[in-house]
Amino acid sequence: MKKAAVYGIIAAFLVIAMMIFIPVFVSRKEEPAMTDTSEITDASSTPAVSAAEAVRDVTTAEQTETEPEGDTTVYVTETDEPETTETETEAATDTETETDAETTAAETTAPDTTTAPETTKAPETTKAPETTKAPETTRIPVTTADVDPLDKDKKYVAFTFDDGPDAVRSKAITDKMLEYNGKCTFFVIGENIYGNREEGMKYAYEHGMEIGLHCMTHEHYYTKEPEYYNSEVYDCAEKIKQSLGVYPALMRPPGGNITEEQYKSSEFPVILWSIDTNDWRYKRLKSDSDADTKKKIQTIVNNALYDGKDAVEANFSVKNGDIILMHEIYENSYDAFCIIIEELHKRGFEFVTVSELLQNPSTGYKYYSATYKK
Repeated sequence: MKKAAVYGIIAAFLVIAMMIFIPVFVSRKEEPAMTDTSEITDASSTPAVSAAEAVRDVTTAEQTETEPEGDTTVYVTETDEPETTETETEAATDTETETDAETTAAETTAPDTTTAPETTKAPETTKAPETTKAPETTRIPVTTADVDPLDKDKKYVAFTFDDGPDAVRSKAITDKMLEYNGKCTFFVIGENIYGNREEGMKYAYEHGMEIGLHCMTHEHYYTKEPEYYNSEVYDCAEKIKQSLGVYPALMRPPGGNITEEQYKSSEFPVILWSIDTNDWRYKRLKSDSDADTKKKIQTIVNNALYDGKDAVEANFSVKNGDIILMHEIYENSYDAFCIIIEELHKRGFEFVTVSELLQNPSTGYKYYSATYKK
């Protein structure tokens, strides 16, 4: 009995154990199959996902590459330089072949790319070379000096000195004039206005002397080579303006040579002379002796005062209103001038500028003296 009971218990235990462990064993046996299937599924699904992602990556990459070409901000910032205009145009043309959206974007930026070059062209509207040509169309304004009326009971002459300025004698002549409370007029050559010569001219001007223009180079006589007239006259006028700050009021042609058309259309009164000392013919030479020098100086004096003849034999010839021609660049001329001005002072003459003597002459005439013009 007891054995039967024990066997029964054992059998029941075994049945129970089988009921418990058999399903577990079966389930464990099936798990490797499930695991293998999942692994196969994962292995097969992973490439599929990578392929999809690769497609997306390629699309994204293409978009990333095309967006900068269609990105208008890149080209707008480059249009700050005028040289990139052609590059921008080519970039816009390339973007038109990509997508409609990019073409539209490129077209919308066209006004921006075209406006930048227009703003850079602004300086071209004010052309420096055209302004430098202004004197050809708008010439030197007619200027006049401030002059006081002359006393009708007095006698006046105007000393004029050509071919300066001179580093020494511009100042010396000015100082001599101031000794007699007088003034004179210097007709200067433009190319001589430099360095100490210019300082001499400034000294004369600052002490009340008048500065007129003679010519720029003294190489061209207006009746012989009239094509040089404008450059000779206006270049000299500009040179005086640069130095003194004012344009000259008068001009004298080299040798007195000027055509009728030129002096009648001139913007400057043309000043000639009534007394020619011919001082340039009697300039001092290194080979001259003291006697030679003295004789030359006296000849210049006689030409000024006595019609070129000896003072004993000739009559005094200077008249009220005369314009006396001399040259400031010669030593003999200065020495003769000192004698001439002293003699005229003794005879009651006063010394004024040409503008004062002629009371501001008019354009369109040649003036020989205060009593004769042509």
